Amino acid sequence: MNKNLMSTIVLLALSMVLISPVKAITKETYTSHMELELIDPGIQWVSEGILYIEDSYWSGTCEGTLGRKGTYEGWVSVSINLATQEGTVSEKFKITITKGRSRGTLSGSSRGKITMPQFSGTFVATHGTGDFEGVKIKGSFEGFHPDLEHIVAEAEGTIKYP
Repeated sequence: MNKNLMSTIVLLALSMVLISPVKAITKETYTSHMELELIDPGIQWVSEGILYIEDSYWSGTCEGTLGRKGTYEGWVSVSINLATQEGTVSEKFKITITKGRSRGTLSGSSRGKITMPQFSGTFVATHGTGDFEGVKIKGSFEGFHPDLEHIVAEAEGTIKYP
C-alpha cells in the first residue's frame, strides 16, 4: 500500500470517529395534542369538602412532535375543593409511538392546578425506550374536561436529544 493511500485511510477513519458522536439536532420545540378518556376512576373519597381521587387511569391518543398518532396513558391523582371547584393535579404518564419517524416510549410526570373544567401545569419526561432512549422533554400543558370522562389537552415545550 502506498504512503498517500495509507494516510488518506487513516484521516478518513479519524474524521469518522470525531464526527459520528455529533448529532445535527440536539434540541427542538415539542408540541402535542391529546384526547383522553377515563378508563378507571381510581379511588375516590370526600373529606372536609375536598374531593380526593387517586390513581385514576386515562388513555387516548396523542399527536405531535414525536410522531404520528400515538397512545397516551396517564395515572392521575387530584384534590378539588368542591365549593370553589379549584384544586391540584399530579400524574405519571407514558407516551407510546409506534408509527412515524421514531418508535418507542417516553415516561414522566406532571403537576398542575385545576379550576374546573380547565387545568394547566408543567411536565417532564426523562425515561425513554427505543428511539427515545436518552430523550428528555419538559414544558407546560393546558386543557379542559368537556365532561367528567374526557380530557382534551395541548402540551408544548422543549425536546432534547442525547
